[in-house]
Amino acid sequence: MIFNNRKRKQAVIDFFEYVESELLTNEEDSEVINGIKKQLKSGFELIENNEWGIAFENLSSELVEHYIIVDRKGNDLVKKVIKLCKLNKKWEFDLRRINSLGYKMGSWKLTDSEKLAKENKYTFYKPSIEILKNLKVGNIVKLTFEFESSNSEHPGAERMWLEITEINEDKFKGTLDNHPFYLHELYAGDKIEFEYKHIIDHDLELSEPNLVDKYYDRCFATNKVLYENAPINYIYREEPMEKDEERDYIDTGWRILSGDESDEYMEDSENISLVSIGSILSRDDSFIDLLESEIGTSFERNENGIFEEITE
Repeated sequence: MIFNNRKRKQAVIDFFEYVESELLTNEEDSEVINGIKKQLKSGFELIENNEWGIAFENLSSELVEHYIIVDRKGNDLVKKVIKLCKLNKKWEFDLRRINSLGYKMGSWKLTDSEKLAKENKYTFYKPSIEILKNLKVGNIVKLTFEFESSNSEHPGAERMWLEITEINEDKFKGTLDNHPFYLHELYAGDKIEFEYKHIIDHDLELSEPNLVDKYYDRCFATNKVLYENAPINYIYREEPMEKDEERDYIDTGWRILSGDESDEYMEDSENISLVSIGSILSRDDSFIDLLESEIGTSFERNENGIFEEITE
């Protein structure tokens, strides 16, 4: 029993020393950091009185409250304390600010964003190779990490930033520049290998025309079109909603219908949604050439599948 108590005590001391000498050294002095240092001091006193569990939980609560996140080394120390002191395993998740319960270890892979962009050209933009050729060591890029999980609330993928550390033709190496929220086995600072096809964003001060931006503005579409897979047979353009400076989009005035919606259906606002033009074009872009038509125009698909202007 005495031997086990020594191991418990030393495990908590190791965690405290890690927080003091490694975790807090990257943080600027502030009221929050000074508060954590006071908790460290009082915690060491608790440890000397063999109240290791209380000392650990008090310090951990302070770290969690102020978003001080442990790295891989810190997490290993946390797991050791939890095991020896028989504490709640939630501390392993809380101290990492991670929601990974249900994540399938080893399941992550990088998304081929080139393929995704080709399949969703109106709603998913990937920087061109001409833009990405300007990347250098030290630049920051964003990748998508797909993963498997038994947790139905997990999104299936997490986007994270990396700092480029090496470039060899079309191959890159980089270090993870943020803390994962779902991928339990990855930590900030981990080394990742990737290619141009995986990059979805960057910190270069460069931009280019693209279909996602062009068709980002909004239209109203009926739920029959959006959710019941009804064909688009009738479109018209009316006076748009007033511009709102708090929104990053405008209403184009376009209204997208299947053509068989009743007046009663249209009067129920729950049956109509405001969505990007691009999201509609992803389903059917047969009317894309009509989108510059003036306010007041309307079009209906004829028996040959061609949109004709309604003139009456």
